[in-house]
Amino acid sequence: MSRYTKCESCDTLIQPNQINIYDKTVKPGIQARLWECPSCNHKQLIMVSDKTARRMMQDNRKDREKISGINKQSALLRKNNKLTQTKAQTFLMQVEKIQRQIDKRTEQLDTRVRSLTNEYQEAL
Repeated sequence: MSRYTKCESCDTLIQPNQINIYDKTVKPGIQARLWECPSCNHKQLIMVSDKTARRMMQDNRKDREKISGINKQSALLRKNNKLTQTKAQTFLMQVEKIQRQIDKRTEQLDTRVRSLTNEYQEAL
């Protein structure tokens, strides 16, 4: 099943493969992520970010990779019948700690990006 996006201007339903997402520098350090409707060429703002927001997104990506690594290690030990209860608990605690960091950072990131988007929306 395909997800469609609706243009805010002409109400055309657009398939994801028709959307070209690009970044535009608003001012040094501030970038807007946009896409253009293939039907009416209306520019649609997705988000505005600064260096701090982009760093936070990168930190979240790295933390998700850490969780993936822990899960792979756990699966390998389980497959080889070497996953002990203690080791499983340790893995679980590590994943939960990292996930809490991601959740906290994501909340801060959402607030920051919303604020930047509101601030620079008119400049676009």
